[in-house]
Amino acid sequence: MLDKSATLDESIVNQTFNHLDGITLKSSDTNILHVICEHAQTKLMPTSLLGFDIRVSSIADKIPLEANSIIIDVDLNNTDTLAKLAAFRKNAPSRCKQIFAITKGNLQEELQARTLGGRKTIYRPLGDSALAQVIEELRALSGMPVSATKKAVNTAAKTLEHTFARFGANQPVDLGDVASTGEEIANTIDGIGVNEWLSTVRAYHQTTFQHILIVTGLACSFASSIGMRRVDIEKLTIAGLLHDIGKVDIPAEILDKPGKLTPEEFDIVRTHPRAGYRFLAKQEGISEDVLDAILHHHEFLDGSGYPDGLAHDQIRDLTRILTVCDIMGALLERRSYKEPFTVAQSLAILLQMARKGKLEKVLVHALGKALENNVNSILEKPDEALIALAPLYLSPAEMP
Repeated sequence: MLDKSATLDESIVNQTFNHLDGITLKSSDTNILHVICEHAQTKLMPTSLLGFDIRVSSIADKIPLEANSIIIDVDLNNTDTLAKLAAFRKNAPSRCKQIFAITKGNLQEELQARTLGGRKTIYRPLGDSALAQVIEELRALSGMPVSATKKAVNTAAKTLEHTFARFGANQPVDLGDVASTGEEIANTIDGIGVNEWLSTVRAYHQTTFQHILIVTGLACSFASSIGMRRVDIEKLTIAGLLHDIGKVDIPAEILDKPGKLTPEEFDIVRTHPRAGYRFLAKQEGISEDVLDAILHHHEFLDGSGYPDGLAHDQIRDLTRILTVCDIMGALLERRSYKEPFTVAQSLAILLQMARKGKLEKVLVHALGKALENNVNSILEKPDEALIALAPLYLSPAEMP
């Protein structure tokens, strides 16, 4: 098993270049998007998306005059805010493209945005999807090619669609296709970083595929940051892509239910690891480590997980890693019953679960390093309400 005394302090190389369609371009004013929003929103914005650096600041801060493109999502009824925006308009260079986020159907906000110099309006909520739409337009105006990240995400989604369809038809999956897709994801994340991968996935995929692509991206980043062997990275990415294949037969009204699951519905959800394992175990070419991760990615070290209630040394290393990435993915993604948590909030929840004996703390810290966050600065006792919003990852006795 993993040595608790081992140091996982591999340095994370800061991403100072944007990867665009196979070409590495140095960050410049033309591929920086500034976002001005209320203070509470700043931590919810992505740091990079579709080859653009996202520079986020609060309306309380100085508005950057050097910006070529700026999205403003603030309270247009606040007199101090309006005065600040009016002053900025007087001093802003003519090249600055101001885009205002407004409430759909609110004519007063629309007029206010135009008065303040807005060249375009978009609708709230402002997040990955809305930012992606703006960036695609900016890329088109600048003559940039389609983002390589978007291409990789869509290719991976097509592989998942094909793979899930094979499961539904009770036909063997194309393991070669799955393996090559995992390799492409790993190579893409090596080039642009995991943060841009996560933002792009959230912008373009809102189904079960979103979760799988996020988890696989996290697993790739984790594996790379701790220097895992190539063969183990391949196993982990394949396990990430296939770990939820057993959800194909679970009704959408249960998977996408906006509220608390009933005990009967939760029992149905708990069938997916074994269903996926039984299907994949029938075909040759899948390693035992991958099959074990698919079957046991909801097991906890304290024996409170499912389907077999394994504990401690009964849970393999690869499975432990996938479990941490799986929970992190669920917390970071937008679901029907919750908005996405920030990385800091998500790590705080994982650390809380580690303290309860469910997860291996060294793995949580390693994932925090892979996400370029100082986990030591994260509050180790988050609001219990946060933990209650991750019901699929708690034992039935802890269900809210």
